[in-house]
Amino acid sequence: MQAAQLDKYDKNFQLKVRNIPKPVPQPNEVLVRVKYAAVNPLEALIGTGSVRVLQGYRFPLTMGNEFSGIVEAVGANVTAFKPNDAVYARMPLAKIGAFAEYLTIDQAELAGMPSQLDFAHAAAVPLTGLTAYQAFHDILKPQPGQRLMIPGGSGSLGQLAIPMAKQLGLTVAVSGNQRGHAGALRLGADQYFDYRTENYWDRLAPVDYVLDTLGPKELPHELAVLKPGGTLLSLKTGPNREFA
Repeated sequence: MQAAQLDKYDKNFQLKVRNIPKPVPQPNEVLVRVKYAAVNPLEALIGTGSVRVLQGYRFPLTMGNEFSGIVEAVGANVTAFKPNDAVYARMPLAKIGAFAEYLTIDQAELAGMPSQLDFAHAAAVPLTGLTAYQAFHDILKPQPGQRLMIPGGSGSLGQLAIPMAKQLGLTVAVSGNQRGHAGALRLGADQYFDYRTENYWDRLAPVDYVLDTLGPKELPHELAVLKPGGTLLSLKTGPNREFA
């Protein structure tokens, strides 16, 4: 089978397409024929070596973190899936490999694909969906009636974070480009700021939470709209010594 592999960490990394053996599922694993694999910022973090302190890999490394596909075969202990099931998943960080014609994954890491999604859209959901879910349920733990700001929330993260936040009873403000305006409101955003024509930090009432998708340059503006005692969760940066 063909797979796209990384040979070394490099700021200008490139992948090579190779023929490698088709994997064989272990007793608790599922063999999946990949229909679509999504490309997201985590690929860049891995390829450049930015996360090697957290997760080092052996090379050559088959890349790819999320996918949709069809179950081809199952291991002897697998009970949750059967051949021809439509599935999707975010690969475990210790064992990525979605940029391939086939992959194996533990049944506990796999999910049935939602019937309302096609394979192309389903492949783009797992990583972003888990990011948003963990932000709210594992870290922020907001209460109904509180206020959230998502700078840069017109992208893929916002498309899942906005409806999750509304389901939790939050008031949600978002900034983004003009193209994302209607979509964000349709998903439930209460306020939308077009970053090219208005500054949210000049107009937004103080919020309980900021979910940052933009990184260090945006931090001063995000802190300006945060209530005393509020929480800023960044998906792009951590505080360095100077910031602390």
